[in-house]
Amino acid sequence: MNSYLQFFKSTYLLLAVFTLATESYSQPAEIPFHVEPYVLESGVYNGNGEMGSLAVKVFSGMVQLHNVPWLQLHFSNANLGSESFVLIKSSIYDVPQRLDAVSIEQWNYFSAFFNGSEVEIELYVGPMDNNIFINVADVVVGDWASASPYLSICGPTDDRIASDDPATARLMTIGCTAWIIPNGKIVSAGHCTISSGSYIEFNVPLSLSNGTIQHPGPEDQYAVDASTWIHASGTIGNDWGVFEVFPNSVTGLMPKVAQNAYFNLAQDLGPDSIRITGYGVDGPPPGYGNGPRDSTNQTQQTDVGPNVGSSGTTMRYVTDTQGGNSGSPIIDELTGYSVGVHTHGGCTSSGGNNNGTSLFNSAFWAAVDSGIIPVELTSFNAVGYDDYTEISWITITETNNAGFSLERKSSNTDWNEIAFISGSGTTAEPQAYTFIDEKVSVGIYSYRLKQIDLDGTFEYSQVIEVDITAPSSFVLEQNYPNPFNPTTTIKFALPVETEVQLSVYNTIGEKVAEVLSGTLKEGYHEVLFDAAALTSGTYFYRLEANEFVDVKKMLILK
Repeated sequence: MNSYLQFFKSTYLLLAVFTLATESYSQPAEIPFHVEPYVLESGVYNGNGEMGSLAVKVFSGMVQLHNVPWLQLHFSNANLGSESFVLIKSSIYDVPQRLDAVSIEQWNYFSAFFNGSEVEIELYVGPMDNNIFINVADVVVGDWASASPYLSICGPTDDRIASDDPATARLMTIGCTAWIIPNGKIVSAGHCTISSGSYIEFNVPLSLSNGTIQHPGPEDQYAVDASTWIHASGTIGNDWGVFEVFPNSVTGLMPKVAQNAYFNLAQDLGPDSIRITGYGVDGPPPGYGNGPRDSTNQTQQTDVGPNVGSSGTTMRYVTDTQGGNSGSPIIDELTGYSVGVHTHGGCTSSGGNNNGTSLFNSAFWAAVDSGIIPVELTSFNAVGYDDYTEISWITITETNNAGFSLERKSSNTDWNEIAFISGSGTTAEPQAYTFIDEKVSVGIYSYRLKQIDLDGTFEYSQVIEVDITAPSSFVLEQNYPNPFNPTTTIKFALPVETEVQLSVYNTIGEKVAEVLSGTLKEGYHEVLFDAAALTSGTYFYRLEANEFVDVKKMLILK
């Protein structure tokens, strides 16, 4: 910001303090569209009845319109059985959308949004499915951009700049902003009405040069679960909404995992500077979207300005917003935490301020569940090797995490702690952990994590199993280290339970030590041989087990 603008913002701050009662208004910017009838029917198909075989493509058809900026299919009816699915392809995108019987209902029998005038539909029928079909009834068609009826730029110029915050999404088709919180839920403004036809989009591309919006690929679009919508859409200070979405129909991921991002939350009225990041309308001056639009229209932009007397459940700030910014996070510029949700414009070129609901609104705070999950585990795996198990896990976020007690259980033992691995305290970055469980014998082992907070509270993970199988043959391995002084480890494998004798000989064939003699179970074994009583030189160790005999050389250096 240049010196003139810094001076202007400082002067404007004084004006805003005296004009808090300036008229304010909610700030959605609905995405214009219309619906066109379009009939495309696949016909009815049965699977080939060959259990275990792949789904087979039985139908391909084009939906083609003329000179439209984007489209969305509406299916009048469909039966996709248990294994059948439909792919919706566009030459503009690398990845098609995949809809099966579950995801097509989650999308309320609509497709994702596709840029351009045409898409291809492919129907695949599972081998055991019957009476499979899909029918298109009509198409939602994007309209070309038009002007916004209001302006909430604080001062004579629009200071918003392009932004790429991965936790902030565009809410369709109401034309609002939404964002991810730590527990994976999504926040927006309460007046940004959620319905079964609502969707959110991340990684939004630039609009066309005339301001008509464009959509990201289907891998960045999510259908909203309208049944989870909790909100208040009253006056300033009591306008907020919280909801959840269904997994992405292409990747199967939820937004928090796919975007690897979210906003931490704080109840704080006192940040010096407030940042607003969202999908407001835009265009050239002097209208900045209240008039002609351009390629920045309803793409992600951000601005920072002073806090001007936030109190109670209301946040007030001199930060540029426009229609479409409703639902944006109100961000403490110092910490990056969200302290509320932007809902109403009120700035003019000569005074006023923009407004939102603070997290001191008790109902809002309860709805976000404080947004805090102590530890979110995204993977927990175990892989069995010859005589050990490698256990690994990944967290996407940790809050006050003291660490993990790794517990093991076998067929003849109860749960026991085998290790404690310290956690990472509080972090928003993914953390990876690995532990090697050594010297496990043949058998089936169960593992679980007991995640422990700093205050002593704990939670168990799911249980995973590993099957350590018996070796397929007798094996005697080379000792390690070699040469050695005075101890070395000798490993061997037994495919069956048997009598075992392990002895050490000198170079003239005299037995100088008996390392092991007795019955051992099948599996992988190791013994520590102490040669403190022997002189330097070359020796041989000999394993006898069942009818197996093997000899290897070792060297003592003192």
